[in-house]
Amino acid sequence: MPTVKQFLAPFLVMSLLSLPAGAAERLAVRLQHGGSLSAADAGRVLDLAEGLARELTGLGVTRVPEGLLSGRCGAQDACLRAVAAEARTEHVLVLGVVVPRRQGTMDVDVAWVDTVRGTVARRSLSGVTQAALAKELRPAVAALVPSFARKGWGGLVAPSTARLRVDGRMAEPGEVVALTAGPHEVDLLQPSGEATLTREQIPEGMRLRLEPRPDFLPEAGASRAAPRGKGLRTASYVTFSVGALAVAGSLVAGGLSRGSLAGLEPCAGGQRNCTAFTTAGPAYDQAGRYARTGNVLLGVGAGLAAVGAGLFVFDLLSSQSE
Repeated sequence: MPTVKQFLAPFLVMSLLSLPAGAAERLAVRLQHGGSLSAADAGRVLDLAEGLARELTGLGVTRVPEGLLSGRCGAQDACLRAVAAEARTEHVLVLGVVVPRRQGTMDVDVAWVDTVRGTVARRSLSGVTQAALAKELRPAVAALVPSFARKGWGGLVAPSTARLRVDGRMAEPGEVVALTAGPHEVDLLQPSGEATLTREQIPEGMRLRLEPRPDFLPEAGASRAAPRGKGLRTASYVTFSVGALAVAGSLVAGGLSRGSLAGLEPCAGGQRNCTAFTTAGPAYDQAGRYARTGNVLLGVGAGLAAVGAGLFVFDLLSSQSE
């Protein structure tokens, strides 16, 4: 006989644990120039990039030193990932600056590295003057910021084996759904067909991960078919019982209908001691109402009893096949 925990497993397994619940994810701003900038110019570029990061994102922004890889990665993703690994943050904004021979301008490679997902996105600026750097750099950085990392936004990540519906919109397993920070209706759908609807508080600058609570997972070796069968069999019992009660009610209504006509004498032939119309009329009306009620109860009861019996047979055959 299944235990209470096994019986409730299909329902409790979908109780969700929201991970994590700490501070916003971190963004490190890194400058690579290979000595082509003076210390003052490098400081100005870093200040500009850091200010844009704080303005455009909801992440915790920090500045990191040059580190071991002080050259310029350019379009080499492996190099950018190595630079990001030194920062030890979830995100890294890398600015690679080269001052060409024509003084007064610079070429800038802007890269965003997501160290959690291992993705790299890039933009390039060519021939930018110091005066125009802020104007040119802002749209480049804004285009690289992930949707969930924007100011006032957060993200929701479903388990890789489940589908997510947030505020009526479907998302694929593992997809990061960008949402405005605040409460949202979350419907998690498992491949087994089980689902749960919760209200999650989305924090700014974070990817909230939803996982099934491990303390509600079924015990090892426990059959998940038994709880489903138990629920279906219970439904068949309830449906059949309600149908049987309705049939019993129809019999009672039939008896009351016949009882309403008891004692009435019909006027037949020359008999003059029959029941008066003023007495017989209301009695026949009441008997008709009882009869109609009995017919309705009989039809509904027979239908429910048939459905209950069908559910029981279906559950029995399904249990045998499993």
